[in-house]
Amino acid sequence: MGVLRENNLIATKKGTAEPRLSKSPKDITLLDVYLAVEGDKQLFTLDTSTNPDCIVGGNIQKVLGAYYEDAKMAALRKFNNISLQDVIETILVEQKAKEHRINN
Repeated sequence: MGVLRENNLIATKKGTAEPRLSKSPKDITLLDVYLAVEGDKQLFTLDTSTNPDCIVGGNIQKVLGAYYEDAKMAALRKFNNISLQDVIETILVEQKAKEHRINN
């Protein structure tokens, strides 16, 4: 929770365990949360212990690295278009559907 507070996504009051969002859920994106929690960490990791004399092992990091970077950028763009409000609304829809299945 500390990183969320440090990135101004939540506010806490000393001595209480009641964190609150610092702004409206519609104004917080999944990208905001991801960057606060994960920072600039790689989304995908490459195996760096491949055989450089092998046609695959000698080229796989460069080739996959480019694909992984494209995939990461696509994911970050997607995260930037999803708000915390979207997530909350989807959770409520899923819960309602679950309750309907249980009761029928």
